[in-house]
Amino acid sequence: MNPDECPACDTGVLATWQVNATNETIRVCDECDGVWEATDELPGPPLTTIEQFLLLRSRPPLWSELHRLDEAPAS
Repeated sequence: MNPDECPACDTGVLATWQVNATNETIRVCDECDGVWEATDELPGPPLTTIEQFLLLRSRPPLWSELHRLDEAPAS
């Protein structure tokens, strides 16, 4: 398994994100929206979905609530 491949859906790619309001660092699948804590050992099941993760923190389920940490710099 590719380390960036989603262990839940096997088709998506995991990216590292930070929650703006809480500064939590998480990994999110771009296909199934599964969420893992940044420290979770993979492969393993996701904790929840991004929508539920944000709602449990009283945040709206919007991507604007997050910022991506592992984006390649623009060239």
